[in-house]
Amino acid sequence: MNLLEINDTALVEKTDLSRKLTLGGRTRAYPVYRVRLDQIFYNDRNDRIATWITQYKNDNGELSYDKMNREEYNGIIEKFIIESNPAAIEKTKNNIALVNQREPGVVLSDGRIIDGNRRFTCLRLINKNDPSVNYFETVILEPGVEDNQKQIKMLELAIQHGEEQRVDYDLIDLAIGAYHDVVETELLTVEEYAESTNEQVAEVRKRIETAKLIIEFLEFMNVPKQYHIARQMSVYSVFSEMLSLLRKCDKEEAEDLKKSVFSNVMMGSFADHRKYIRNVKSMQETGFFSSYMREQKKITETIVKKKTEANIIDKESLRQFVKENTDTAEDLQFSLDKALLNSKKQQTKSRPAQIVNKSVSMLMDIDTRIIDKLSDSEKDRLKNQLNKLTSAVSLIKGEVDDEETIIEETEELTGKILAARRHKEEPLVYCLNEDHVITNLTFSLIFSAFTTNDKQKKEANYIAFFVNEKHEELCPLKEFSVVEGKNEKVSFTLNAGASNEKECYLVLKSSLDTAGEAQQLIPFKINISFSVDFDF
Repeated sequence: MNLLEINDTALVEKTDLSRKLTLGGRTRAYPVYRVRLDQIFYNDRNDRIATWITQYKNDNGELSYDKMNREEYNGIIEKFIIESNPAAIEKTKNNIALVNQREPGVVLSDGRIIDGNRRFTCLRLINKNDPSVNYFETVILEPGVEDNQKQIKMLELAIQHGEEQRVDYDLIDLAIGAYHDVVETELLTVEEYAESTNEQVAEVRKRIETAKLIIEFLEFMNVPKQYHIARQMSVYSVFSEMLSLLRKCDKEEAEDLKKSVFSNVMMGSFADHRKYIRNVKSMQETGFFSSYMREQKKITETIVKKKTEANIIDKESLRQFVKENTDTAEDLQFSLDKALLNSKKQQTKSRPAQIVNKSVSMLMDIDTRIIDKLSDSEKDRLKNQLNKLTSAVSLIKGEVDDEETIIEETEELTGKILAARRHKEEPLVYCLNEDHVITNLTFSLIFSAFTTNDKQKKEANYIAFFVNEKHEELCPLKEFSVVEGKNEKVSFTLNAGASNEKECYLVLKSSLDTAGEAQQLIPFKINISFSVDFDF
């Protein structure tokens, strides 16, 4: 069928209106026609309803205009259009009923809609109560355009994203649509997609990377390409924010992290997805992340095993699996809660030192040369403040000294770190950067392990921190896990006082060691460019 060849004005009638479109790089005004509603049909390739189409195909089989009655086909997709955004449909319908159709659509010569699915839906709904409303005003593209799928897609994207508001799209529909056009069919390049939607290339790339995670997530749950499940679970924000976490991981760490997040989202261990991923992100910056991931990995392996034995094929069987394994979801949640609690405790302990470090840094910013230029009253005010500062420092130092005295009296500590008994069941842990010179307060070291016999375990849990010559701690303790033959990166942040030291020691403790004991004490040179000396 070619709408442009129909001579019956009851079906197709040219109007005096026109609409500017850019097609194939050329912009011109196209005439607008009044086309009877039954001559037009929906576009099942519209990104806005992509996940609804996959849901229908999963539940009912193929959805094809060529193999179905037109009204049956339109009725199915009309339902998707309405359910995708009922509020927007109602608003548009009321507006059209009040002032008629204001914005023409765009259709191919065979009647397939390129732009105007929502307006067409509203006119169909109005027509059911008012048969006189029976026409859709639209541009009809010349025959042959449908053969150039790339031009059609770029036109559709330009209209949907450039002239309408993208907020109308479900973010998962938008992501899967971009993935389909750029990766699956290779219809468009990333640059062409970005140009058509008037977006930055980086934004489109991020959307496609998020879509890849969504696809992996569905495969992990044994429901591949059932995008409607991801839409119903509202997972876009989780995987979008997860991208920055993955960039900080090596290949193996990234796989473990993905499986952990997939398991938590699948099992519904947390109701607030955004809060959950923020908590994981905050954990990644602490020394407890490795132990957290180690626990998560064990729980995830249990889920994978149970999932393999279960017959998960759709949303209902997935829901039943989650329902039968609520204890596993609780284990996932408890694992993160425990890690966050440990992290919070460590942050609380580190808070006094952090405040002192900040105070020292602020004092270093004082230009003592301006003191001579101060008036007598300004000098008196400065002196009073310095006296208060001195009193505060004395008070805090007194508390610290008292606490040290109590520790010495009750635990009889020598102030030295003692050599711990070798735990023969553990592998030998070593640092790969023992020659590293510390030139910045924040840096990372690499650790690994090896075994000397078959009786030793392949993994060990360790604690690391730095001390000065007096064995005073220079940084918070870092807990991590080391596996034979694998490298583990651990980040450290020394306090400001470390800048005055020429040498410090890395303390390596097994988790089995007692207080005051360590497996190794490794010397490191310090050469930091600033010091905390003062001119007054």
